[in-house]
Amino acid sequence: MTNLADWEAEGARARPSTPTDHVRAPLALRAATWIGTVLLVVAGIVLISTTMVMQQAEESAAHELLRVLVLVVVGSAIAVVGAVTLVLRLVAGALRPGS
Repeated sequence: MTNLADWEAEGARARPSTPTDHVRAPLALRAATWIGTVLLVVAGIVLISTTMVMQQAEESAAHELLRVLVLVVVGSAIAVVGAVTLVLRLVAGALRPGS
C-alpha cells in the first residue's frame, strides 16, 4: 500500500467545482469545429445531389457525365477541406490542453 500524502493524512478534501472552472476553447477552435462540420454536411449534400442528375433531352451522355464529374470533384474538394479543418482543430485541441 502507498503512503498517504500530507494533505491526505490531514483529511483535506477537494473543493467542489464551479462553472468558472471550465476553460472554454478559444473562439478560433470553436469556429474551426463548426466550419469543418458545415463543410462536411455541404459536401454530403452535393454528393447526394449528384445521384439526381438526369440527362436532358437536348444534351448528350457526355454532357451529363461531365456535369456529374464536376459535382463529384466539387463535393470531394469541399469534403477534403472540411476534413482537414477538423483534423487541424483536433491537433490544435491536443496541443492546447483543456480545449
